[in-house]
Amino acid sequence: MRVLFISAFYPPQVVGGWEQLVHDINERLKNRGHITHVLTSTYGVDEPKREEGVDRLLTLESDLNHYQPTQFVGHKRRLAENLENTRQTIENFKPDVIFIHVMFNLSRGIAYTAEQLCPGRVVYYVANDWPHALDPHTAYWRDPAKNPILNIAKQMLSPIPLNIVERENNSFQLKFERVLCVSQAIKNTLAREADIPLENMSVVYNGVETDLFVPAEKQNNKSNNQDSLSLFYAGSLNTHKGVHTAIEAMAILTKQSKAKGISLTIVGSGHPDYETRLKTLVKENNLENVVHFPGRVPREDMPALLQKHDVLIFPSIWEEPLARMTQEAMAAGMAVISTLTGGTGELVIEGETGLTFDPEDATTLAQRIEQLKNDPELHKKLVKNGREKVLQQFDIRRMIDEIEIHLSDVVNQTSTVRLN
Repeated sequence: MRVLFISAFYPPQVVGGWEQLVHDINERLKNRGHITHVLTSTYGVDEPKREEGVDRLLTLESDLNHYQPTQFVGHKRRLAENLENTRQTIENFKPDVIFIHVMFNLSRGIAYTAEQLCPGRVVYYVANDWPHALDPHTAYWRDPAKNPILNIAKQMLSPIPLNIVERENNSFQLKFERVLCVSQAIKNTLAREADIPLENMSVVYNGVETDLFVPAEKQNNKSNNQDSLSLFYAGSLNTHKGVHTAIEAMAILTKQSKAKGISLTIVGSGHPDYETRLKTLVKENNLENVVHFPGRVPREDMPALLQKHDVLIFPSIWEEPLARMTQEAMAAGMAVISTLTGGTGELVIEGETGLTFDPEDATTLAQRIEQLKNDPELHKKLVKNGREKVLQQFDIRRMIDEIEIHLSDVVNQTSTVRLN
């Protein structure tokens, strides 16, 4: 098959874990003999460029961290360029099927163009709320300004961009004829919020490289060392990820004199304001010796890094689709303490494959950490059950098998229609 991927981001320019998954899917499909190409944005590069197998041509709708009203200037020109680049890429590559992934901060017109040029041959793999979420322009212009004077000006100006974007969105009605959902939670949400028919959707759990993420040969975790517990978080540093809850839990344990031997490593980067908030929280609670911020780490270093830690803290507030980080941690022999937002509960089962707490409930998180530190048998049980569940349901080879079946089915169906 000739498969064209469309994604807002693509490695090495990444924001979160999903675009890394897009890369993994692409590479494995190529290894199975398929011909692939990627159309993505200019995020992280100085100018539009074409690389081998990757066109970095699309322009994002706004800055990822701070929307500026002036960003709407030139919106129509950017939209026209994005649609033309989409059209040219499709006509040049001539795909059998188009596989659409991350559409965050991209116009729906891009997907609409794909559906129009390749009717019946567009497959979506959805892992967030983009099919029903507000675009960045609408979200900004609807949101009242905090300053009363600025809010008056904003209310006076907002009808212009809002009307323009509304007309555009109304003209880009997507069919969503074949949608793969990363979790049952995403499928339920799309049916409820985006009005996508259930018969158009299938759940295809994402997966991880279980032969790469493995327990250390001589695992020095809590089951062997009752005096220490190394906690770990990896991911984007943004408010909805709830990382502040992990720091607050460390502060609670410290004040209760229960933090001896416990450390927390926070890997990743994100919104600068939130990063500042986290580091201030650490300083205010005198946690500099036990909470560490190494920053982003290369993807290839993650398996070894997970082996060095005992417990993954996954404190997400938002409705997580199905985070690969929890899967990778379980595969690598870590216990998981997590919230159950979104699809996380399809992997993390209280007392069986992990321990749980409510979003932003630092008190319960602190109790869970203490519980795991004091109960090595529970730790051992969670590690064993967690890895077994990932091996059974969340291996990347199973995911690729299912994706390949869906893509092939679309190609075969449309080929039959064309022949008839």
